Amino acid sequence: MFTMRLLWGLRLPLLIILIHLLFPNRPTYKFHAEALITFKGSLGGPQQLGCSIVKYPCQMQWPCLDCYKLKDPGGVTTKIDGNNDIPTLTPLPETQDRKPGGRRSSAIIGSVIAAIVVVVILVTVYICLMRVKKSLRQTSEVASSMPSPTVEMGRVNTQHVTAFSPQNTRQLTILELEQATQNFSRNNIIVEGGFGVVYKGLLQDGSIVAIKRRLFALTKDFVLNVKQIAHIHHIHLVKLIGYYEDSHQQLLVYEYLPNGNVGSHLYDSEGLPVGRLNLWRRLSIALGASKGVEHLHSLVPPLVHTNFRTSNVLLDENFTAKVSDYGFCKLQTQVDQAGSSSNVDCFLDPELSFPQNFSEKSDVYSFGVFLLELICGCDAHNKNMLHPDENIAFQVKNSVDLDRVVDMTLGYKEKHGARRILMLALQCVDATCRRPSMAQIVLELERIQREIAPMYSQFNDEIGAVTLGSELFQ
Repeated sequence: MFTMRLLWGLRLPLLIILIHLLFPNRPTYKFHAEALITFKGSLGGPQQLGCSIVKYPCQMQWPCLDCYKLKDPGGVTTKIDGNNDIPTLTPLPETQDRKPGGRRSSAIIGSVIAAIVVVVILVTVYICLMRVKKSLRQTSEVASSMPSPTVEMGRVNTQHVTAFSPQNTRQLTILELEQATQNFSRNNIIVEGGFGVVYKGLLQDGSIVAIKRRLFALTKDFVLNVKQIAHIHHIHLVKLIGYYEDSHQQLLVYEYLPNGNVGSHLYDSEGLPVGRLNLWRRLSIALGASKGVEHLHSLVPPLVHTNFRTSNVLLDENFTAKVSDYGFCKLQTQVDQAGSSSNVDCFLDPELSFPQNFSEKSDVYSFGVFLLELICGCDAHNKNMLHPDENIAFQVKNSVDLDRVVDMTLGYKEKHGARRILMLALQCVDATCRRPSMAQIVLELERIQREIAPMYSQFNDEIGAVTLGSELFQ
């Protein structure tokens, strides 16, 4: 009972302390007045408790509490239940008690904290997006570089030869191809190759393509070859998109590569250097092309290109090298001399006695000549050759100083890397038994790339900058 009375008597001091904590900027006399009015109102009158602490709150002394006295010289009192000594709360103008400086500081601090939170959230979202984008890019590159499923080049089920999956090659209509090339306008001609005339076209879905057209000289194995090539995919092989065949013409539709063939960036119409590519760019092109051919050789059974040459190494908008014209050796009616100033086929392995004897080593020889063109910067048979039977392979083999045959437009510091590539090229054009495999060529080019990489690290992706878009493809 005594404890209950004691807690009941402490209500007023506790109420004042609570108001102090909630409203620290209020004047002291306002706390006392509000607490007293609340306290008195809760009792309904002093007679309900029968204790003098209600009517005379300051008469009871507690060891831990001082007597609360209202010291308000300007306070206002009123008569409550006949007692004039009890002060009441009279609202005063807010401007007299508030501190504008404190509110301003609080507003500034709140704004700064909110801004920091927003910045942290934005940075976190940006970092997450970059990680997701990097992950997707890596996944795409890995998927593009994955080996193609095993293709049995000699075993194709003729019953399902026209059943192409949507993500692979599809059969197009002649109307689509006529619309894409403006009815095969001469203005759309890119070049004339071994398969036929090549046109630049625009399909209905907005895809820019290269369309190869052959008239009259048809082959019965055309669709079979298309079926086989449709299963081959690699980042360094030109993608076959579609085909068409009727009684008098056959057409192949490939992805369009805006920077044309490598030769157009190495030498002019006379086969002499133009100096548009530095050594790093040339090495990257060689490495990409070697990976494309190596992928063909890794198929079961191996697919021999048989017509590898500089004009069949094309460049996309990022100068990524892609090998074209693979898998159609039986469809070639003539040697593709696009980009060459001579009728002599310098890329053909001289040890071949018959075309049917083509092998992976024959492709290695052709790739060696391609490397010689890349580093020397000139056509395999250019106007500087003294004898009609002379070619770039003969010239380099009989050179006393390899630095004299290196492209003069390359810098002095690039000579060492250029010599390394020339030595590899000479191994490729050596006797058949001593030629490296394409897998070994890829490893050696990667090793050379790592050696010269520090020289180009400061330029990053902008090294060897050239104007995008070959004039041939405008």
